[in-house]
Amino acid sequence: MLDTIQNILFVGLDWERKGGPDLIEAFKIVLEKYPDTTLTIVGASPQIQAQNINIIGKVPLQSLKTIYKAATIFCMPTYVEPFGVVFLEAMQAHLPIVGTNVGAIPDFIKDGWNGWLVEPGDVQAIAEALSKLLSNPELCRQFGERNFSLTQERYSWEAVGQKLHAYILKALSSGP
Repeated sequence: MLDTIQNILFVGLDWERKGGPDLIEAFKIVLEKYPDTTLTIVGASPQIQAQNINIIGKVPLQSLKTIYKAATIFCMPTYVEPFGVVFLEAMQAHLPIVGTNVGAIPDFIKDGWNGWLVEPGDVQAIAEALSKLLSNPELCRQFGERNFSLTQERYSWEAVGQKLHAYILKALSSGP
């Protein structure tokens, strides 16, 4: 077990669709092995009372950066996610990710390289992925650094601008 408190972060408004109830069940499993771990819920305000859970609810956008910095792991086991900006925000904050194998999430989370992907609804797999990260701070650091680098390479304004510029130039040079 780790000597420092680990904080798992969930950010999402649609509690059910974003897999919040599954995360709560997985968190209960995690607490058996890591009793000092905390879970912070931002966006949604579910009516639950459980050990080591901090429900913040909706916050101003400018507050999110501080909340991400206070986290150790980001987890949103969503059922449906066309893109998932919160994943990129967590990646920008150097966090390892536990997400689901849906929508665009596998485009930026490579299972075992910068996070863990699980199937939606698989509470045991969520708990196992969180436990792998909680037991290995070095792996958390590696995943977090890879995530930050990936956001800089692919998703920063500069990177997106360069891609758009190249696309526009190509379109202009090919003519009508």
